[in-house]
Amino acid sequence: MYEDTIVQLGKALKEGDLPPFWEIKSAKSGEISAVEGGLSLHSAYNPVREAGNAVKQKEVAEKSITIFFGFGLGYHLIEWAKEYKNTNKKLIIIEPDIAHFFAALSLLDWKEVFKVQQLVIALNCQEENILSLIEDQNKVNIGNTGVSDSFIFNLPPFTAHAQNYFNTVKTIIDRNIQKNKINEATLKKFGKLWCKNSLKNALQLSRLSGISSLENKTKAPFLLLGAGPSLEEVLPYLKELNRHFITISVETALGVLLKNDFQPDFIILLDPQYWAYKHIAGLHAKKSILITEITAYPSCFTFDCSQILLCASQFPVGKYFEKKLAINLGDLGTGGSVASSAWNFAHFAGSEIIYTAGLDLAFPEKETHIRGSSAEQTFHKISEKRNSSEKMGLRSLFSANAQKGTDYRGMPVLTDSRMKMFAWWFESRLAACPQVKTYTLCPKGLKIPGIEVASIEKALSLPLIEKEKNDFIKSIKKSCADEEKIRELLKNFPQKDFIEENDFLLPYL
Repeated sequence: MYEDTIVQLGKALKEGDLPPFWEIKSAKSGEISAVEGGLSLHSAYNPVREAGNAVKQKEVAEKSITIFFGFGLGYHLIEWAKEYKNTNKKLIIIEPDIAHFFAALSLLDWKEVFKVQQLVIALNCQEENILSLIEDQNKVNIGNTGVSDSFIFNLPPFTAHAQNYFNTVKTIIDRNIQKNKINEATLKKFGKLWCKNSLKNALQLSRLSGISSLENKTKAPFLLLGAGPSLEEVLPYLKELNRHFITISVETALGVLLKNDFQPDFIILLDPQYWAYKHIAGLHAKKSILITEITAYPSCFTFDCSQILLCASQFPVGKYFEKKLAINLGDLGTGGSVASSAWNFAHFAGSEIIYTAGLDLAFPEKETHIRGSSAEQTFHKISEKRNSSEKMGLRSLFSANAQKGTDYRGMPVLTDSRMKMFAWWFESRLAACPQVKTYTLCPKGLKIPGIEVASIEKALSLPLIEKEKNDFIKSIKKSCADEEKIRELLKNFPQKDFIEENDFLLPYL
């Protein structure tokens, strides 16, 4: 019914009522064509043949998804629908201008297009929302998501009328493709470790509760503490700030916080490597709650703290156990960095005011970490005559394609491609959550659109939240899985259904 309505609306437009953006032409083959802004939308000889050849390309046939940025009059869409009508391919049409869409419907018959079972038409859709339409949620392979399995028709005549819009969408897609490449490389590097840790830690699902009971439980503001050099400026105020915020620290910052006699309310550690555990090894934070997942290095579960909570695993082995045990731990999603997971936790908890400190994503004054952080201390511990801590610091500065950025004061700051990727994640996440206001207390870091600079005075002017904080922590509920069932799953792992869904993990099992 919806398809018929769209077609009827398009055909109801008379040729004389078409918007003035097209100059209608006739091709040599007799088909209708058009010119817009001096650009011919289709071949002046045979638009149908041109479109047919384009959609039959090997690169198009190999991908599960085809995306069109604009469409001209629709010849390419129609020929694509005819060519792949007996397949399960997905067709996504992106067009910011509704007038172009209905004008095209009035000139060509799109009925073949509307027969496509997996058809998505994004009309006047916000740029940052396009990605969710592209991503194929049925894919389970890390890195093999919608954008990585798509062919994009980005033809200048189809996009010239809204070039800025399509440039923004392309940038978002390109960044996600780059992110997926990083994820694939991470899988190759840590796949075996993820599997090994997940299986070793599976019984923790019967001993520890998830963060799910904390979802939307507080409106109190959060203070996210990173390990960037600028955290130094905030250290003297932390005890007072703790009365106004629920504090959450990344694991790399914990050492320097404890040295300054400060224990955050929450610590987050999600990295599976031994070196991530070393950031907290031997430390004591009896007032803090550690948030981790079962892919973490096993020794993390011996950390001396108030309690340990689990979040949902982002790796298939953990997801498999959670599914089989029918448990909801609470999902913090992905973002590439532990700081992004910390922000996600604050949002997950229901906060709409999030302050940050030490979230530099840059090397202000060419420093890599706050002095006294575990990362800096590691440099000193493993340094030697031919590999000094200064040399290791320089490698950190320039090992990931060093680039120039701009801080919140408009001053140049050194960063790199990896941290720019993390900054882009924050930018995208903030745009998708406009109800959440995010601030930084440290203006020397890489500027992230959507984050505003705030003073210490402004942060300390917020209401005291001691009762709200206590109520929030008390809302944690014990919800553990059955130990015998976990042992049974471990005994029979890997089971056939897991292998069928995750055959890409076979080299790591």
